[in-house]
Amino acid sequence: MIQFFMQKSKIYLLPGLMCDKRVFKNIYKSLKDEYELVYLDIPLKSSFKKMCESLYFKEDKINLLGFSMGGYLATYYALQNPKRIDNILIVSSSCCSLSINEIEFRQKAISFVKEFGFKPLSSKKAKSLIENSDDEELIKLIQNMYNSMNEKYFLTQMQASLYRNDLSNEIINSNLHFNFSYSKNDKLLNHDWFEKLKSVSNCSFNTLNSSSHMLTLEKSKFIVDEIRRVF
Repeated sequence: MIQFFMQKSKIYLLPGLMCDKRVFKNIYKSLKDEYELVYLDIPLKSSFKKMCESLYFKEDKINLLGFSMGGYLATYYALQNPKRIDNILIVSSSCCSLSINEIEFRQKAISFVKEFGFKPLSSKKAKSLIENSDDEELIKLIQNMYNSMNEKYFLTQMQASLYRNDLSNEIINSNLHFNFSYSKNDKLLNHDWFEKLKSVSNCSFNTLNSSSHMLTLEKSKFIVDEIRRVF
């Protein structure tokens, strides 16, 4: 009896700031039999341009999913290499400049670490990234991801992502179809940026009535459904 096996679609996954492959653990669990999921560390480089130059894909065209900082990097890469993109999904990431307040906050964090050294992530900060502040297991996971990285990762990623360009004009003028998935009440995102982009682009925007930033972990069913839709 001849059996035919359909080749799984491959999706490359880029994580967020101070995150590792555990940020996608629920995605792997749900989709390991449907897709070939390939995790990529964010290259330890001083700019998004240099990060993109360090990304290597053997395929001519790729599927790309980026979460948070990895979402900006995925968008940046796609705009620089549009002919290499098959499908792209951006999760919890508005691809624009940070607010003045956020830049000042991050500058202080950078200065603090340079002066006093790298400190573990507080439970208060971890709770600010999720909706259910009583989920101790998730809080510990976020802390463990952050704490498993070191001062070099923190300073490099923070400084590289501090000043970033607004990519909206490039997105609008691109022939690529970008898919954005995010929480309506995520305080880390620039929701005005999404609204402006909605009115002038052919991108897709799927939102969740939530405040969670860590959608791949806390709202993984939503992201799993998005992956099945996009890829």
